[in-house]
Parts: sequence; C-alpha cells; structure tokens
Amino acid sequence: MREIGELAARGVKEVVLLGQTVNAYRFGDTDFGALLRMIASIGGIERIRFTSPHPSDVSESLIEAMATESKVMPQLHLPIQSGSDRILAAMERGYTVAEYLELVARVRAAIPGVALSTDIIVGFHGEEESDFEATTAIMREVGYDSAFMFKYSVREHTRAFRLGDSVSEEEKGRRLTALIALQEGMSLARNRAMIGREFPVLVEGPARRGGGMIAGKTPQFKTAIFAGNAATPAGDTVDVCVDSATGHSLMCSIACRFPAT
Repeated sequence: MREIGELAARGVKEVVLLGQTVNAYRFGDTDFGALLRMIASIGGIERIRFTSPHPSDVSESLIEAMATESKVMPQLHLPIQSGSDRILAAMERGYTVAEYLELVARVRAAIPGVALSTDIIVGFHGEEESDFEATTAIMREVGYDSAFMFKYSVREHTRAFRLGDSVSEEEKGRRLTALIALQEGMSLARNRAMIGREFPVLVEGPARRGGGMIAGKTPQFKTAIFAGNAATPAGDTVDVCVDSATGHSLMCSIACRFPAT
C-alpha cells in the first residue's frame, strides 16, 4: 500500500500485482479481494490488474471485487493448461474441467464483458490425441480473448521431471500449430465484435507502426491504436471508437478526450 501510494504521488495511473498464484495472497484477515479494494482507495490510481492467478484460488471475494470496484479492470488471466481431466490430474492442477467451466460461468455472470486469457501446454507426458482434442474443445467452449501456448519441455528439479517425456517434438509442434491457428481465429472474431464500441484507453506511448500513431490499452487489456498527437503523454486517458480489428489489436479513432484529473 505504501509503495503504491508513492507511485500514485508520482503520477502513476495503473499498477499490476505480480506473483505466482497471486490471488492466493492473504495477510491476517486480508484476502486478495480485500487487498484489491484497499488499493482502489488510493487516490490517483485509476487501473488495477494482477497476474498470474490460479483457478483454484479465484474466490467469491475476488470475483465481487472485480465486479463492483471500477478500478479493477475487467480482464482475468485464467490458466487452464489442458482440457483433459487425466492430464490435469497428472499436472496436479487441483481442479477438473467441469470445475473450471463452472468458474468461467460465475466470472462471466458477475463481470459482463470480462476478457479472459489463458495458458496452455501441449505434449505433456502421457498426452494422447484424445487429450489434445479435449483441449481444443474447451478452447472453443470458453472462447478466450487470447492465450499463451507452449510445448511441454522436461525440466530438471520440477515435480514432473520424474514422469519423462512421451510425446515427440514433431507431434508437439503439430499440436501447438493447430492451437495457435484456432486461437488466432477466435481472437480475431472477439476483437471484431468490438467494432463500433467506445472504450477509454490508457495511453502507453507511440505505436510501433510509427506514423504518428498512438498505442494504449482498453480496460480489457486489448491494444488500441489510433492517430493522435505524438506528444500525447503516457498516462493520458483517451476515449476511442473501434473502427476495425485484427487478431492482436484494435484500430480506433478518437471519440473525445477525458478531462485531466
């Protein structure tokens, strides 16, 4: 709280809480949902995000804080890792596919318009084609806005190291390529669904494409690119309308500028 207060005093508008299973945080009677509310009370802070949470620690307190506290952004990273109960058990993830889907339903019911991202590993030891197909099925059912997808690799000193590696690199590559193509299509569709809508964008700076374009993030953590003054400082909030979209960004035009706070 003290650190964030100091950042706010220096003009910082957005903070991100970082930690493995960050939402398992508890200090005395203060759980993670309560912590988010405490941070939201700090003047000057406009946006609060966190990563990387664990599905098993997404509590009702956390969901309520996201649903009722406007400073907590409507974006949740929810790693699934696999759509197969058998593989999830081998990974010792602590939840089943049914439990995960029930959580997704509760989150979406409480936080309309929330953007969901995930992590997926293909080729975990023992993963068969049916397990991989189960993963593609849950991706389609959830409809993630984005996903971080990886090939499994054996790493010494991890608990999975003793299991070995039963899937060939060639097969892992095939499965990963298929997942990436699937997610690219879903990301494009979800971004195109935002065409015509307006969003407040927190400016990050000049867009990589240059040409006087500005880049920033919507509340859903989508990259918005729009034509603006190259001198527009990071930290400004600009209201934009989405004109077109790719699978990775929203092309926008300025609707109006929010008054400085």
